[in-house]
Amino acid sequence: MINPLSTILLMLGPGAMLGLLALGLVLIYRGTGVLNFAHGAQATLGGYLYWDLAVQRGLPLPLSLAIAALASGLVGVLIQIVVMRPLRSAAPLARVIATIGVLIIILSSLLLIYGSDSKNVPSLLPAGQVNLGETFGQVGLDRFLLVIVGLLTTAALWFLYKFSTFGTKTAAVAENPVAAATLGHNADRLAMGNWFLGGLLAGFAGAMLAPVTGLDLITMPSLIVPALAAALVGGLVSFPLTMLGGIAILLLQGLATAYIDIRGIGTVSTFIVIVILMVVRGKSIPERGFVGLRLPALGSGRVSWPVVIGWLTFAMVLIWVVQPVDWIDPILTSMVVAPVLLSVVVITGYAGQLSLAQFALAGTGAVIAAEVASRVDLPFLLVIAIAVVGTIPVGIVLAWAAMRMRGTSLAVITLAFNALLYATLFSRSEVINVPSPVIFGLDVSALLYPERYLTVVIIIFTLLALSVAALRRSQTGRRMIASRDNERAAASIGIRTSTAKVVAFAISSAIAAIGGVLIAFRSTAVVYQEFDTVGSINQLAWTVIGGVGFLAGPLLGMGFTDAGLGTQLADVIYSDQFSGLGLIGGIALVLTMIGNQDGMAAVFSKQVDHVRGLLRRGKPVHESADFTPPVFEQRIKPDGRRLSIKGVSVAFGGVKVLKDFSMTVEPGTVHGLIGPNGAGKTTLIDAISGFVKPQEGQISLGDEPLTSLPAWRRAKYGIGRSFQSLELFDDLTVYDNLRAAAESAKPSNVLRDLIWPKKSKLNPAAWDAIRLLRLEDILGSSVRSLSYGQRRLVAIARALATDSEVILLDEPAAGLDEVETLELRAVVRQMAEVQGKAVLLIEHDVEMVMAVSDEVTALNFGTVIAHGTPSEVRDHPDVISSYLGTSTVAEDASASALYPEGSRA
Repeated sequence: MINPLSTILLMLGPGAMLGLLALGLVLIYRGTGVLNFAHGAQATLGGYLYWDLAVQRGLPLPLSLAIAALASGLVGVLIQIVVMRPLRSAAPLARVIATIGVLIIILSSLLLIYGSDSKNVPSLLPAGQVNLGETFGQVGLDRFLLVIVGLLTTAALWFLYKFSTFGTKTAAVAENPVAAATLGHNADRLAMGNWFLGGLLAGFAGAMLAPVTGLDLITMPSLIVPALAAALVGGLVSFPLTMLGGIAILLLQGLATAYIDIRGIGTVSTFIVIVILMVVRGKSIPERGFVGLRLPALGSGRVSWPVVIGWLTFAMVLIWVVQPVDWIDPILTSMVVAPVLLSVVVITGYAGQLSLAQFALAGTGAVIAAEVASRVDLPFLLVIAIAVVGTIPVGIVLAWAAMRMRGTSLAVITLAFNALLYATLFSRSEVINVPSPVIFGLDVSALLYPERYLTVVIIIFTLLALSVAALRRSQTGRRMIASRDNERAAASIGIRTSTAKVVAFAISSAIAAIGGVLIAFRSTAVVYQEFDTVGSINQLAWTVIGGVGFLAGPLLGMGFTDAGLGTQLADVIYSDQFSGLGLIGGIALVLTMIGNQDGMAAVFSKQVDHVRGLLRRGKPVHESADFTPPVFEQRIKPDGRRLSIKGVSVAFGGVKVLKDFSMTVEPGTVHGLIGPNGAGKTTLIDAISGFVKPQEGQISLGDEPLTSLPAWRRAKYGIGRSFQSLELFDDLTVYDNLRAAAESAKPSNVLRDLIWPKKSKLNPAAWDAIRLLRLEDILGSSVRSLSYGQRRLVAIARALATDSEVILLDEPAAGLDEVETLELRAVVRQMAEVQGKAVLLIEHDVEMVMAVSDEVTALNFGTVIAHGTPSEVRDHPDVISSYLGTSTVAEDASASALYPEGSRA
């Protein structure tokens, strides 16, 4: 019978080293804001260097350990200087992907130098046993020493970062980089220090763990998953909690493995810990330290049938007429991976979800297909369909597990899910024998008829690419892209972003499953172990290099597949077996993130668009959308509903931003809201539209209470809004921004959109907005290409396109010149008088508010200080005091200059 106390003692030492590895993650994150996905690779580097120095070169073990740890720390400094410093102003997603490039570089380099065989590593620590009696049994002395090392290191780090100048400066930079810079703190030097210490700990932990876990290029890099879990226990901040987390996770894995007879139960337990920490607690990894959020560019999804026919013709001639036989297998190796890369385009390119589980989803499809085909004699296409149907629920489960996550947090969840599937599903060593695939009675076995199988793969990929192109142009695709670009803005026009994510995961899972089946059935003996965790990381990397937002991206990126087209080309050039393609791919990924995050396909796309523009004499190329306004019957001014706010209070922490606020906005009127910065104006709009939850009070539209409804449903009920910072969908045209707001989604639309997307028209409300704001000439333009004033108008038009009864305008005149502001006055009055909207206007231009409003409310420090007609509020002493900083009416003679009467436009 297994002694649980003995198991606990056995796992304490490795747990302390896992905690040490996690401490390195925390150090780097605390000091730079980067979650280093290459940390496990750095630990692997430390382990291999320790083995090389101690075994191959015969150096003393302590000296080998010191050199290995130091070298890993210096690699951390190199990462900061070469990779992270150029990306210091990039979005967190770009920096995460860059660390994935570093991971590939390190592991590929180790593969080139040391090969793939496992190494036996000597332990530095004494191998004696400690007898703890019958209760505990005998436990190795080295386990106790590892715990002592872990605890002492934790205490030293806590002291260093709590009391040293280096620690206080690091905390200052992490809290406020701009303020820290004004105090003379050099953020680059501090970052190098933290990367050095983090790398040092990774190398040290790797060298100490290698004798316990074994040393190879799979096991130790995979420790990144439990290390991330341990770091999350500490909130990516606390050193003691991180160390305790590392010990606890290893204990949990050991006990689960000892007492629960389920394959991969240790990894399952780690995944559950990560889900609890990140989903149940609702804590995403905070993303700080970047300027702006730049997402990779997207292709248009337009299909040129001459190009498609030309591609298929070229491929068939190449396969059946021109290509030498020895090229067929490398091309096939690359092409079977292309559908998996295409699934990355959907989930990461279109939906903006950084998934590190796509190859695992492909493996799921492969397992389902192999298990079915090995038991039942079915046509190959039906086997593929069964695999797709079986994989989609797995993708949906992943989507729900990751629903409250995004960016870096989502990468952690999907990586852990990847490890979970490998441990429970793919780690089996047995081989599954399947029959040769047969399509319409024709044997297309890759072993016997590789040309036939390659032809099938190319046709399937082409059909999938056409489907993804249709998705890009469809309503479903627009909703995905809107959610990717700006979740708040998407919800404000009625898009349920969670549904858009689930749909994206489902579609990408289906495509990945097809790729997995094609990979598996290249042979009649299916090996599940090829769907490892590193595979998903590679699929993301190769797609990003090719262009994660473009249909051509998978074709350009697939060449980096091991033993594929790129390897064959390299063998021709070097006339020898080439094994450095992974290293080249890792370097290419890092360079892509630094120099051109849109990928190679974006460069080709720009050149093609340039040529098209020249051929069309500079006329822009648009999707075949009809920009001609339809003829509508005269729209009758609707009977709107009143917006009522009663006793609303909003607090953030201990600070009350709104205090017992009440107000009504009648249909057909403009209600102005003024107040100095920090008065609570935007918080009120956020509370009305569902982005802030009031602690007290009620918000209703007519008789319909809104307080408990999410933002997207409030938009459906009739609340439309603009944003102070615009928050447009920059990857959509003006026309598609309005279409996204105007069209209604139906579940049945998803399947149709993958085959033949309907060219939806704008609704009458959208056309009214276009005419009102004079946007006819820019409907086909990219939002990015517009002037600031035009972007302001598009933001208002998008709110109007929802045909909402209430329009909330948050500083619509900000940044407009005098003429544009006068024109906007007329627009706001027409919203109320002609369209019957209830308009709530927040604006710092008090002259404009007084000129267009029927009623005005003045706020200061979250409290109403005046309410009434524009003239009543203008002359109110508290309003004058809050704007002029005086307390007497006698001193406000000059205040009239701030509040001229103005006539309503």
